[in-house]
Amino acid sequence: MKLRDAIDPGLVFLELEARDGEAALAAVSEQLDGPTGLDAATILAALRDREALGSTSVGNGYAIPHCKLATLDEIVVALARMTDGVGFDDGKSHPPVRFFFVVLSPPDRPTEHLQVLSQIARILKNEELRTALMEAPGESAVISAIHRAAEQEGL
Repeated sequence: MKLRDAIDPGLVFLELEARDGEAALAAVSEQLDGPTGLDAATILAALRDREALGSTSVGNGYAIPHCKLATLDEIVVALARMTDGVGFDDGKSHPPVRFFFVVLSPPDRPTEHLQVLSQIARILKNEELRTALMEAPGESAVISAIHRAAEQEGL
């Protein structure tokens, strides 16, 4: 599965408010409540459970929270930018996170789940993309930046 095919332009949420990592996950879960067919509490609980295994912060102000949900039929990728950075791993090893790539997958698609996570991690190595995502004035600019970076990487 190609990352650019997995990203839904309707699931790009910019300038969400959150005071900490927990609130950031809750804010994204609330945004995903309707579009995924799941309720926010179910999404948040699954994301929390995954974070309990270890932080999904990847540095440079980015995190890739992800989980598997039995009621999903396809992989969902949402993008969320917070107005301010939030502590996401107790601030011990990474700076505050402002941008989240949230990946929700059905449990019966582990290969595609890992492919999407790998592709996100790969494009986030691109400093130009990271800057573009933080400065994007709107949802279409976010999608365009990701598509450009994915294309450069052959993803």
